[in-house]
This record gives sequence, structure tokens and C-alpha cells, in this order.
Amino acid sequence: MAELAVWTDPLSGSNCYLVGEGGGCLVVDPNDPRGPLSALEERGWTPELILLTHEHCDHMAGLEAVRARWPGVKTVATAACSANLGNARLNMSAMMEVYLAFHGKPGAAYPPFTCGGADITYTKPYETVWRGHRIRCVPLPGHTPGSAAVFLDGTDLFSGDYLLAEGTVLRLPGGSPEEYERTTRPFLEGLPHGLAIRPGHGEGYILGERGRGE
Repeated sequence: MAELAVWTDPLSGSNCYLVGEGGGCLVVDPNDPRGPLSALEERGWTPELILLTHEHCDHMAGLEAVRARWPGVKTVATAACSANLGNARLNMSAMMEVYLAFHGKPGAAYPPFTCGGADITYTKPYETVWRGHRIRCVPLPGHTPGSAAVFLDGTDLFSGDYLLAEGTVLRLPGGSPEEYERTTRPFLEGLPHGLAIRPGHGEGYILGERGRGE
């Protein structure tokens, strides 16, 4: 049976999810170069697949560190997310210090950076199987051009910066209210109650028990 662990970055408050089974691991949004690595080492788990919900730096700052430690691991992301990993403005790292200062953390150091692209990219829903578990990734532009929902076994949804308790923030650059209203809002509103939401920030919850969020 799979085991779920969460590592929350104390600086940005973003969540990295680790799904372990049989010594292998899915990594969803490696948000920091140190925390996810230490969590993996402590559990003795080897990453076998990295899944990105979107390209913002607070959700993928640890991507290259995980790749360096485990060179064979593959990364899956939307094509837009993959492309924007290599742009410090579009991945938000170029403005993260200003963002953190605005949110009550003045003086926090956050140098701009870029990452290499994903190994597997998609523009339409992508499905694969990991250790008998079904993974389905669905492009959901709006928060960023490369945002996606990542489903595990149809019971858990790694939602990135959608379905947060405080609501989605459409940050610039790249955020598109038009794309969100046209594509993503209808999809999110059609999700079934009972789905376990694993958001990019904050605590997880069961959809329908505390509202849908956005």
C-alpha cells in the first residue's frame, strides 16, 4: 500500500508530496533543494517519477537537486510548464524576493534560477501507470500557462495552486483569467465530491466537506 508524506517549505509554504511504495517514490512538486531530499533519504525511498503541477519556483526549486541525486528519474509536466522552467521571469524566481517581502518576509534571499525541461511533456491529458497506480495529468491553464491537475488512482488530486482553501491567485506573468474561466473553472466545478485534494499550499481536505475552493 502506498504511503503519503508531505514536506512543506517554511519560506513559501508550498507542499511537496512524496508517495512511496516498495522503496520507490513519486515526487509531486519538489519545492526546495533540501527538504524533499532529506525526507526521501530518511525514508529510504528512491524517486522513480517527478510530477509537476506548474512552473512556479516555489513548486520546483528542488527539481535539479533531485535529478542530480537520482540521475535516472524522469520528470513529467505540461509542455508549457517544461518550457517555462527555463525562464526566471516566467518561473517567478526573478521576482520571488519581492513577493516574499510583500507577504511579510522582507530580506529573504531567493536568487533567480532556471531548470532544465521535463523528460515527458503533454498538451492533452496524459496517463501512465506507476507500480500499479494509475496517474492522470490534465492541463489546466489559468494560474500559469503550464498548470495541471495530477490524479492518482482517481481518488487523490494534486491540485497545485488550484483548490486552495483561500482561493486561487492568478499571478502575473502568465496568469490568465480568460483561460481559467474558459477551461479550468468548468473542469474544477465538475469534480466529484469525495475526492481527496492535495493542494500546493495548506492542508489537504475531502472535496465537498469544506467547499470546493478555486
